[in-house]
Amino acid sequence: MKSTLVWTFLLALLASAAASAEVYVWKDEAGKTVYSDQPPPSVNARRMSTRAPAPASAPAKDVKKAAGKDASGENAKIAAENAKIVEANAKIREQNCQNARNQLASVQTNSRIRMPGSNALATDAQRNELIAQAQANVQTWCGK
Repeated sequence: MKSTLVWTFLLALLASAAASAEVYVWKDEAGKTVYSDQPPPSVNARRMSTRAPAPASAPAKDVKKAAGKDASGENAKIAAENAKIVEANAKIREQNCQNARNQLASVQTNSRIRMPGSNALATDAQRNELIAQAQANVQTWCGK
């Protein structure tokens, strides 16, 4: 385990040393440009920088403008979806309000009401409870 770690460290060290090696440039007798890691003894060679170039980046203003356009388009899309949801909720609320009003009218006008889930008729106390529940539903859904 330790030897693997040591070898890994040594290889990483060698790779970094090779990456930072010096490069020399000169012209030979035939006029060709020659690149090497060692300068020739008899020729005046020029040393080159081997640093990696900086990554290209867009100007900050352009990036902000592009992000702003994307964000405004995204915001408009979200606003449109929210408007659809609000409209759908309003329709559902109106339908629930109408159902609650119909239920209240039915309970108030019918004197003989069957209890939900049975064939027995509701007593006056049970009928009053059903009317109170229907009125609460109207207030909940209609806001009145």
